[in-house]
Amino acid sequence: MFDVTASARRDFRIDHGAALRDSLEGLLLHDGVGLDARMRHAIAAVVHLAVDAPLGVPEDAEEFLGRLDSSWLFAAWNDSDTELSLLNTLALGEVPALSWCELMFTTALAPWSEAPAAVHARRVFHCGEQARLAAVAGE
Repeated sequence: MFDVTASARRDFRIDHGAALRDSLEGLLLHDGVGLDARMRHAIAAVVHLAVDAPLGVPEDAEEFLGRLDSSWLFAAWNDSDTELSLLNTLALGEVPALSWCELMFTTALAPWSEAPAAVHARRVFHCGEQARLAAVAGE
C-alpha cells in the first residue's frame, strides 16, 4: 500500500543526468571489445564526474568534452572528498585513465563517427533531451 502522508515528507530527487550518462557510457561500452573491467569502471567514473558536476548537466557534446580536463574537474568537485579521491585515481599513474577516456570520447563524439551509439549520444544533446528532462523536473 502507498502511504500518501509518508511520501509527502520524503525528498524525491529527479536524476537529470540519467539519460545522458546512459547514452555516453553506452557510446564506449556498447561492444566492450578490448575493455577490461578497470577501463569500464573508469569510463563510468569519468561520465559521472563530467555529467553530475555541481554546475549542472552539460548542454552539448563540446561542453561535455571540455569537462574532461583534469583541472576543470578538480575545480568543479573541490568540495567533495569522494569525487576528488575518484578523480585522483583517474588522473594519476603511468597511464592515466582520464586521458584515455578523453581520447575515446573525443573520437567517439566526433561528427564523422557514424556508429549507431555515437549517433544516439550526439542526438541526446542535439534534440534537446536534456532540456525536456529538466522541464519535467520543474512540474
